[in-house]
Amino acid sequence: MKNIKCELGNFLKLCAAALCLCGFSSPAQARRVVSLMPSYTEIIFELGAEKDLVGVSNFCNWPPGAGKIEKTGDYLRPNIEKIYSLKPDTVFAGAWADASSSKQLSSMGVKVVSLSEEKSAADIFATVRLIAAELGRRREGERLVKKLSALMPHEPPAKPLKVYLEADAGGWTAGGQSFLSDAVRLAGGRNIFGGEKRGYFQASWEEVLLLDPEAVILLSGTEEEFLARPMAKGLAAAKAGRIITGLDRDAFSRPGPRLFSEIKKLRGLLYGKK
Repeated sequence: MKNIKCELGNFLKLCAAALCLCGFSSPAQARRVVSLMPSYTEIIFELGAEKDLVGVSNFCNWPPGAGKIEKTGDYLRPNIEKIYSLKPDTVFAGAWADASSSKQLSSMGVKVVSLSEEKSAADIFATVRLIAAELGRRREGERLVKKLSALMPHEPPAKPLKVYLEADAGGWTAGGQSFLSDAVRLAGGRNIFGGEKRGYFQASWEEVLLLDPEAVILLSGTEEEFLARPMAKGLAAAKAGRIITGLDRDAFSRPGPRLFSEIKKLRGLLYGKK
């Protein structure tokens, strides 16, 4: 009887190995996931793991299916009680956000995966791979990275245009430590504030006039409002008709999958190419 059991066990192991070689694998374990960033939520949907989501941030509005998922506050003020009530296996949070919330959730027995702030397109690929690995979807993660990489322009212009990016009203712009600055570079531009060793800050209007950008990207406000500013019509960007307002604000300002289509779109708007 003992020999029969051993032979049966060996037979089952061989069958399992054969299935693996043929490309079959057991389904991914069911999970309960909370995402505290819109970009993480978009990545999870792109990976095909949206059914794992039981909670998302208040700002998770894409894709449309995200609007039907329980809201748990935002990344700076997450609703700890709400998150805990959803009994998540994993919470994806920004390491740069409210560390005390992550510590509180961890102390309650909730697994928190803290992801570093993305400062470049390459960092976004790293985030995709980390989330995919955590969800048991490494292959899907690599496919997504390949798909997004293919969207990026690969031929830099001979002379990149000087670009001023206004992310929000009041002169809020991106420095060299923001993925937005890298997005401008990938589109073939050169961020006039790319030398600033910080992420986001308020630039003075006098600085913008002095640096005289050849293109302006507005994620907030209209071209008419911009040109109404003192001496704005004298900027090289205004004379060339390169006041760009046609980007999707959410898609371009989030370090997620949709950014790469916007980069390609921006390249066309800057240089008249598709």
